[in-house]
Amino acid sequence: MIGNQTKGRGFRGLLDYLQSQEDAKLIGGNMGGNNAIALAREFKISRQLNPEADRVVYHASLSLPDNERLDDETWNEIANRYLEEMGFDSNQYVVYRHHNTQHDHIHICASRIRLDNGKIVHDSWDYKRSETTIRQIERDYQLQPTLGSHEKLSRNPSIGQQRRLEREQQEYLKGDRPTPQEPPIKQQLQELIDRATADSPTMPQLIERLQIQGVKVRHGTTRNGKSKGISYSMKDQQFSGTTLGASYTFPGLQKHKRVDYQPKRDDHRIISLLLNPAKPTQQLSQIQLNQHQEHSQEQPQAKPELNPWQQRYQQLSLALTATALSADDRDKKIISHLLEQEEPTEDIKETIKHGSIPRTQAELEELLDLVIDELEEELEQQLEQPRRRGLSR
Repeated sequence: MIGNQTKGRGFRGLLDYLQSQEDAKLIGGNMGGNNAIALAREFKISRQLNPEADRVVYHASLSLPDNERLDDETWNEIANRYLEEMGFDSNQYVVYRHHNTQHDHIHICASRIRLDNGKIVHDSWDYKRSETTIRQIERDYQLQPTLGSHEKLSRNPSIGQQRRLEREQQEYLKGDRPTPQEPPIKQQLQELIDRATADSPTMPQLIERLQIQGVKVRHGTTRNGKSKGISYSMKDQQFSGTTLGASYTFPGLQKHKRVDYQPKRDDHRIISLLLNPAKPTQQLSQIQLNQHQEHSQEQPQAKPELNPWQQRYQQLSLALTATALSADDRDKKIISHLLEQEEPTEDIKETIKHGSIPRTQAELEELLDLVIDELEEELEQQLEQPRRRGLSR
């Protein structure tokens, strides 16, 4: 089963389309209307609960392979199940069945505004949740499995790699191997990029996240400024974006993983990161090494922990949304915050000392003095503004 979903602004246009197709049939929903005009009028009920909301129309289609057919009742069950899993458990919706292609399929038109509280249905990771839901529906209804977009856009391990994994897994289960098999580095890298792009970051943010987790990134441009591609290196193994799969190339990251790239805004920052890569941190390296531990049967082992200063530095970086900044700007932002909190000077220096780049005592003193000078200058400017306004009167 293949699923597609879009969001729009007008119910009437979508409903007109769904109704106008040859042999279109309204087979389900929770609304009283039986035509586009009546349904569009009825959808206004939820619109009135949140008149400021934008793009409140949810349109999903579910389509079977050309050799499968379902009856109306089963399609209705699947539509209800799909909507509930996607968070539409208190929303207006209708289900239309179409026969205008060789694939048996339905369309769902729903309001994203909940009837119980007027809030918009949360759509974080909705494409991933949709694929997960569809895979489960295929299993529960014994439908023919269909590759999801991630599976299509990712290059699968070779037959030789698959056999090695199976052999090592059997050795581990028999006790002939002390640790479970480790997935191929290529697969580890794909999964790492998947996690790093989950929230649709900017291209510089993605590159820095990968660098922090020990991945070397290379990106080149032509004389005209066009991208020549992106490649990655992890644990001394190199992969081009094409080798990993279509969604891991430079344009693929933007198209399929919704990475935001704006050349005028991002190119300077990307060049800076390539010349001065973000330093891998102990905590993230440990996460990288243990990312598959939760799937193994091995008893959890004690992991080296960060000391309190390292933990504090990372917590402040996240809290102050400073992870995408350069190391110097990030440290200055943290120092400024701690000074405003009236933290002891020695504690501030100790926190920065355990940050992303090593600094000597003299460099710590210099950076601290620089931030203090900038804060004092900013304060003087704020005090000067009322005086100037008074003189102008």
